[in-house]
Amino acid sequence: MLQGLDFISESELADWVNKHLDSEAVALSSGYQGKTLLYSENNHKLVIKVPLGNFIFRPVNLALLRHEYQIYQQLQGMQAVPVCYGMANKQFLVIEFIEGHTIREKRPETDSEYYIKLLSAIKEMHDRKVAHFDLKRMENLLVDKNNDPKIIDFGVSVLRKGGLHWLNQYLFKLAQQFDFNAWARHKYNKNMENLAQEDRQYYKKTAIEVASKRIKRFYKDKILKKLRNRA
Repeated sequence: MLQGLDFISESELADWVNKHLDSEAVALSSGYQGKTLLYSENNHKLVIKVPLGNFIFRPVNLALLRHEYQIYQQLQGMQAVPVCYGMANKQFLVIEFIEGHTIREKRPETDSEYYIKLLSAIKEMHDRKVAHFDLKRMENLLVDKNNDPKIIDFGVSVLRKGGLHWLNQYLFKLAQQFDFNAWARHKYNKNMENLAQEDRQYYKKTAIEVASKRIKRFYKDKILKKLRNRA
């Protein structure tokens, strides 16, 4: 069910999706899990995420999309998060389109207010029991037309559960640190030797990140180097 949209009905939007699903002209991104479309009609714009896959994988991808919808519900009202209008026909996730750029396209300077606001948004997100887990991807952080941060793509985010869910709570704590580490790396453009004293409290490399870096370095220095030498 959709909420907050008065210019198009749920059935009309579902018809539009089915009509344009195979059109690359309105595709923002596409992968094995799903496709993201840009609805742009009569000065209205929406981002629509559609699950893909066969009869085996599509239900899994749809479940992931519904998980993302649950995350958006948890974050409803946050200034740094796009408005989510709901699931059209219980199949397609409908989200506000943000005019702006990714931080890869338009990186704010280190001393910019952007990073102060982004850190505040991350803390608010964690207070609402959500950890993003993938803020290291520059495409998941936008600079809007007011130069403010917007956080998108909550597909792998962790929602903290109450009670004795030790695995969920471990993953949430890990994801929290991933979020803070990503913030610091973006702010200092990966030049962590320049990390200011007041920001050191947020940056703590996890064992997973250390191991991942070593694996990548081994692959780059050993495997790729041998392949290049044989070419």
